[in-house]
Amino acid sequence: MSARRVVLFVTHDPFWRLGGGERTRNLALAWMLGQLFDLHLFCLAPVGEADHKRLAALRVSATLHPCTDAEPAAASAQLADLVGAIAAHACLFARLRLDFLADALPPGVLRILDTHDLVSDNVASRARAGLEPWGGVDMSFDEEMTLLARYDHVLLIQQDDARRVAAAIGPRALCVPHPVMFARQPVRAQGRVLGFVASGWQGNVDALDWFAHEVWPALEGVTAELHVWGSVCRVWAPPPGMTAIAHGFVADYTAIWGSVDVAINPVRWGSGLKIKNVEALGHGVPLVTTTEGARGLDDDAGRCFRVADDADGFARHCRELLADAALREQTGARAHDYAVQHFSPQQCFTQLISTLII
Repeated sequence: MSARRVVLFVTHDPFWRLGGGERTRNLALAWMLGQLFDLHLFCLAPVGEADHKRLAALRVSATLHPCTDAEPAAASAQLADLVGAIAAHACLFARLRLDFLADALPPGVLRILDTHDLVSDNVASRARAGLEPWGGVDMSFDEEMTLLARYDHVLLIQQDDARRVAAAIGPRALCVPHPVMFARQPVRAQGRVLGFVASGWQGNVDALDWFAHEVWPALEGVTAELHVWGSVCRVWAPPPGMTAIAHGFVADYTAIWGSVDVAINPVRWGSGLKIKNVEALGHGVPLVTTTEGARGLDDDAGRCFRVADDADGFARHCRELLADAALREQTGARAHDYAVQHFSPQQCFTQLISTLII
């Protein structure tokens, strides 16, 4: 039997420490790649023995190589040496911010970029919200396509992004959504828990602020509790007079989604696919989100989740779902079926696996 192909995954973030959608996405990719290929991880953040143990505990089959000097020239040289030493067939970069390392790859090694989301979309979305570009990185769609054209394959996390990028750079654009494969959570007879799961990203803080100040007052008289999970708990506090139960980071998905009656994601700007939404759908939890939150999800009839951009509409959806166990049962069943159809690992990873095996 021939040896498995060697794939190198380059990341700026130790995603195996968990927390946040980006880390969840990277972990899913690494887990899949480690099952099928000889996977190596090159991390630009400081790592230690505990990181090796955590990878093993998460059953990620990979060899971790820390970058000893993150200065661009030194990191590029170390990457080039590693690619040669392991005879890498392909190198996957997590996000465009690592593009400065792409030229370190010798000819013959596949260059693959996982965009996570489009930088230009994020810039445009922040501009509509009156915010400066994140990290000062201002980029147009055409400028971003010029950079993406440098890669043999570009991974897009949702179908709309993939279509637009494919129109610019051709079949190198691959749609590789975020996979979910969970058992459906049972619906509780009494609905009262609205759940929000998020990192401390500024867009999530803005979402909670809007919900607390605009939507929550419209729920007056409804028996409801707001529960918040994730690192957003460290940077957001409810306004005076409002109670929200903060749980912080919890690694057990079942413990989170099994205690939520209605998932909310009132995000008002951003880009890409909202992984928290996919996870809610994958657990069969009724979801109320915004047009921005629903990007990359196709449910025009509102059968699998509810969408509203105004406070009254958002509150109405929450109120209806909390009040009606049969409606939650129906919506949750449709949500889980939708996730199985669109976000199974087989559905999400087929295109990427094919490009690495050929």
